[in-house]
Amino acid sequence: MSMDSNFYQLLDLSPGASSDEIHDAYRRKSKVYHPDTTALPKETAIQKFQQLNDAYRVLSSPELRKSYDYRLGVSPAKYTSVQKVRSSDNPLASSQVQIQERPLSSGELVALLILCITFLGCLILAVVLGFARGEMMFVGLATLYLI
Repeated sequence: MSMDSNFYQLLDLSPGASSDEIHDAYRRKSKVYHPDTTALPKETAIQKFQQLNDAYRVLSSPELRKSYDYRLGVSPAKYTSVQKVRSSDNPLASSQVQIQERPLSSGELVALLILCITFLGCLILAVVLGFARGEMMFVGLATLYLI
Protein backbone atom coordinates (compact mmCIF):
# COMPACT_ATOMS: atom_id res chain seq x y z
CA MET A 1 0.00 0.00 0.00
CA SER A 2 1.39 3.41 -0.90
CA MET A 3 2.09 6.12 1.60
CA ASP A 4 -0.61 8.28 -0.09
CA SER A 5 -3.39 5.99 1.06
CA ASN A 6 -2.48 4.38 4.34
CA PHE A 7 -4.48 2.05 6.55
CA TYR A 8 -5.82 4.92 8.65
CA GLN A 9 -7.15 6.70 5.57
CA LEU A 10 -8.61 3.47 4.25
CA LEU A 11 -10.65 3.09 7.45
CA ASP A 12 -11.32 6.86 7.76
CA LEU A 13 -9.48 7.04 11.08
CA SER A 14 -6.86 9.22 12.69
CA PRO A 15 -3.61 7.65 13.92
CA GLY A 16 -4.82 8.20 17.49
CA ALA A 17 -7.87 5.95 17.04
CA SER A 18 -8.66 3.50 19.83
CA SER A 19 -9.03 -0.22 19.25
CA ASP A 20 -12.83 0.12 19.56
CA GLU A 21 -12.86 2.81 16.88
CA ILE A 22 -10.71 0.63 14.61
CA HIS A 23 -13.07 -2.31 15.09
CA ASP A 24 -16.16 -0.19 14.39
CA ALA A 25 -14.62 1.39 11.29
CA TYR A 26 -13.59 -2.03 9.96
CA ARG A 27 -17.09 -3.42 10.43
CA ARG A 28 -18.67 -0.38 8.79
CA LYS A 29 -16.32 -0.47 5.78
CA SER A 30 -16.44 -4.25 5.38
CA LYS A 31 -20.22 -4.04 4.94
CA VAL A 32 -19.67 -1.55 2.13
CA TYR A 33 -16.91 -3.46 0.31
CA HIS A 34 -17.77 -7.11 0.96
CA PRO A 35 -17.75 -8.88 -2.45
CA ASP A 36 -21.12 -10.54 -1.80
CA THR A 37 -22.97 -7.36 -0.84
CA THR A 38 -21.43 -4.50 -2.84
CA ALA A 39 -22.45 -3.06 -6.18
CA LEU A 40 -18.80 -2.69 -7.19
CA PRO A 41 -17.29 -5.02 -9.79
CA LYS A 42 -16.23 -8.31 -8.20
CA GLU A 43 -12.47 -7.80 -8.75
CA THR A 44 -12.54 -4.28 -7.30
CA ALA A 45 -14.57 -5.43 -4.32
CA ILE A 46 -12.20 -8.33 -3.63
CA GLN A 47 -9.19 -6.01 -3.80
CA LYS A 48 -10.78 -3.39 -1.52
CA PHE A 49 -11.96 -6.03 0.94
CA GLN A 50 -8.46 -7.56 1.08
CA GLN A 51 -7.01 -4.11 1.79
CA LEU A 52 -9.54 -3.67 4.61
CA ASN A 53 -8.57 -7.04 6.07
CA ASP A 54 -4.88 -6.13 5.90
CA ALA A 55 -5.55 -2.77 7.55
CA TYR A 56 -7.57 -4.34 10.34
CA ARG A 57 -5.00 -7.09 10.92
CA VAL A 58 -2.20 -4.54 11.31
CA LEU A 59 -4.06 -1.87 13.27
CA SER A 60 -5.76 -4.27 15.69
CA SER A 61 -2.45 -5.83 16.77
CA PRO A 62 -0.49 -3.53 19.11
CA GLU A 63 2.89 -4.86 17.92
CA LEU A 64 2.09 -4.64 14.21
CA ARG A 65 0.50 -1.23 14.67
CA LYS A 66 3.57 0.12 16.46
CA SER A 67 5.79 -1.11 13.63
CA TYR A 68 3.42 0.30 10.99
CA ASP A 69 3.25 3.68 12.74
CA TYR A 70 7.04 3.77 12.94
CA ARG A 71 7.26 3.24 9.17
CA LEU A 72 4.70 6.02 8.62
CA GLY A 73 6.50 8.34 11.01
CA VAL A 74 3.52 8.56 13.36
CA SER A 75 4.29 8.98 17.04
CA PRO A 76 2.92 6.03 19.01
CA ALA A 77 2.52 8.29 22.07
CA LYS A 78 -0.66 9.66 20.51
CA TYR A 79 -2.58 6.46 21.11
CA THR A 80 -0.67 4.47 23.73
CA SER A 81 -1.66 6.80 26.56
CA VAL A 82 -5.32 6.38 25.65
CA GLN A 83 -4.96 2.60 25.55
CA LYS A 84 -3.15 2.55 28.91
CA VAL A 85 -5.92 4.55 30.55
CA ARG A 86 -8.55 2.28 29.02
CA SER A 87 -6.79 -0.90 30.17
CA SER A 88 -6.32 0.47 33.68
CA ASP A 89 -10.08 1.00 33.97
CA ASN A 90 -10.57 -2.76 33.89
CA PRO A 91 -7.51 -4.70 35.07
CA LEU A 92 -8.95 -7.99 33.82
CA ALA A 93 -9.35 -6.79 30.22
CA SER A 94 -6.42 -7.30 27.88
CA SER A 95 -5.77 -5.56 24.60
CA GLN A 96 -6.52 -8.80 22.74
CA VAL A 97 -9.84 -9.68 24.38
CA GLN A 98 -12.45 -7.01 24.95
CA ILE A 99 -15.32 -8.05 27.20
CA GLN A 100 -18.51 -6.32 26.22
CA GLU A 101 -21.83 -6.77 27.95
CA ARG A 102 -24.72 -7.39 25.63
CA PRO A 103 -28.23 -8.73 25.97
CA LEU A 104 -28.71 -12.46 25.53
CA SER A 105 -30.01 -13.55 22.16
CA SER A 106 -33.22 -15.53 21.87
CA GLY A 107 -31.20 -18.69 21.14
CA GLU A 108 -29.16 -18.21 24.30
CA LEU A 109 -32.30 -17.64 26.35
CA VAL A 110 -33.85 -20.83 24.98
CA ALA A 111 -30.66 -22.75 25.80
CA LEU A 112 -30.72 -21.42 29.38
CA LEU A 113 -34.40 -22.35 29.72
CA ILE A 114 -33.71 -25.89 28.49
CA LEU A 115 -30.76 -26.16 30.88
CA CYS A 116 -32.89 -25.09 33.86
CA ILE A 117 -35.74 -27.44 32.90
CA THR A 118 -33.27 -30.32 32.53
CA PHE A 119 -31.68 -29.59 35.91
CA LEU A 120 -35.05 -29.39 37.67
CA GLY A 121 -36.20 -32.56 35.89
CA CYS A 122 -33.13 -34.46 37.08
CA LEU A 123 -33.60 -33.19 40.62
CA ILE A 124 -37.28 -34.21 40.69
CA LEU A 125 -36.43 -37.59 39.16
CA ALA A 126 -33.82 -38.25 41.86
CA VAL A 127 -36.28 -37.40 44.63
CA VAL A 128 -39.09 -39.51 43.10
CA LEU A 129 -36.78 -42.49 42.58
CA GLY A 130 -35.55 -42.18 46.15
CA PHE A 131 -39.08 -42.28 47.52
CA ALA A 132 -40.11 -45.07 45.12
CA ARG A 133 -37.25 -47.28 46.32
CA GLY A 134 -38.22 -46.60 49.88
CA GLU A 135 -34.91 -44.99 50.72
CA MET A 136 -35.07 -42.35 53.36
CA MET A 137 -32.63 -39.76 52.12
CA PHE A 138 -32.84 -37.39 55.04
CA VAL A 139 -33.00 -39.91 57.90
CA GLY A 140 -29.29 -39.53 58.61
CA LEU A 141 -29.63 -35.78 58.95
CA ALA A 142 -32.70 -36.06 61.17
CA THR A 143 -30.97 -38.44 63.58
CA LEU A 144 -27.95 -36.21 63.69
CA TYR A 145 -29.98 -33.27 64.99
CA LEU A 146 -32.04 -35.39 67.41
CA ILE A 147 -29.02 -36.69 69.30
